[in-house]
Amino acid sequence: MTQTPKVYIACLAAYNNGCLHGEWIDLSDEENLQKRISIILNKSPIDDAEEWAVHDHEYCGKLSEYPGMDALNRISEAYQECSDEDINWEVFVEFCSHISKDISPDIVETYKECHQGQSTSILAWCTDHLESTGLLDQVPKELVGYVDTEAYARDYEINYLFDITHGDECHIFRNY
Repeated sequence: MTQTPKVYIACLAAYNNGCLHGEWIDLSDEENLQKRISIILNKSPIDDAEEWAVHDHEYCGKLSEYPGMDALNRISEAYQECSDEDINWEVFVEFCSHISKDISPDIVETYKECHQGQSTSILAWCTDHLESTGLLDQVPKELVGYVDTEAYARDYEINYLFDITHGDECHIFRNY
């Protein structure tokens, strides 16, 4: 089961008065996030509550306590785009973290450009890559057994690739 981005929106007026008031919002299906936050604030035990903060989150990458509506909307839009492109959200979130970028729909294209496929390991991917690209065909048959695919995979991982393991799948990415 793929996880979805969620935030716990807390009413700051209630919090500052010693009362915990807030709700979890699933960003995957929020069309009107501002309206949902307004409902939380309107239900506050403190009259005229206006300010909110994110007191917890899941699958939202690096998110500050005061991200603002724009950041939450970018996460929601990125989730929708990943869903449309059939990109695993958890892998996408880890990819954003690996390349030190905030979650944004702009990063989906970068993800697609960098994603090289899936395999059981970088070694297995490199072995398949050598065979599928025909690089091994250029080596005389008598010498193919001397090709050190482990060293090739190690060098590729050091210089060109990184992987993100999710469940039984190893997603291979070109360095950003």
